[in-house]
Amino acid sequence: MAIKNIQTAHLVHDLKNPINIIESGARSLIDKPDRYGVLNAKQEKVIKRMLRNAVRLRHLTNSMLEVDMATLGIVNHSQCLPMEILMGSLVEVFDLVDPAVSDALEEESDLEKIRSILKSHDVHLEADPGHLETPITTDETKFSLIITNLLSNAFKYKTKSVFLKLKVDDETMTVSVRDDGPGIPDNYHQQIFDQYFQCDKVEGFPVRGHGLGLAGAQALADALGGTLSLCRGTKGAEFVVTVKYLKNQ
Repeated sequence: MAIKNIQTAHLVHDLKNPINIIESGARSLIDKPDRYGVLNAKQEKVIKRMLRNAVRLRHLTNSMLEVDMATLGIVNHSQCLPMEILMGSLVEVFDLVDPAVSDALEEESDLEKIRSILKSHDVHLEADPGHLETPITTDETKFSLIITNLLSNAFKYKTKSVFLKLKVDDETMTVSVRDDGPGIPDNYHQQIFDQYFQCDKVEGFPVRGHGLGLAGAQALADALGGTLSLCRGTKGAEFVVTVKYLKNQ
């Protein structure tokens, strides 16, 4: 294992204990009123926000490890449903944007009602029900991280709407995520996947991040035997990820 990967693994390990303590403490305050006292509505709201962000921080540290494992070609296959992958990513993103929507999605299992919830918040899901419920074998964690990253970017840059499309073929699963924002200038289409690269500030662009997301997502897609690309000629920015999956017997 390369020195960089060892350092990342040690960092993730060191972060887990304080994150677990924060998460466990927040859950205890919410779940054990007989021991710690009953919270008022405002206190419970603050504690739940702390808990959500502790969980998110844990996911972020695990994401660092997954990207490092991807660069080493380490893939952990398991059986899953495309619907579960999409829903997990949508719930995570909405938990930051609008927790009430996240709760509604977690409680709903009917596809048409899920589409309705999403559409009412300007997220348009296009997918054949049969494709969503087709059992496949892939590295669910890595693929979920890719979709979550693409959705997070789409929500960040959209003007109003996000468009999510899924298709399953005999050997591949393809997901496209498009927003209706300002788009990415053509001269950045290759560099956008470089680690630490950020576009120059242009009018209409929101605050930029650290530039690691797309590089990490591409590494994850490569590990799954797939591709991640940015489409040209579309309104806003559209990313398409295609990965191979193992057929379930």
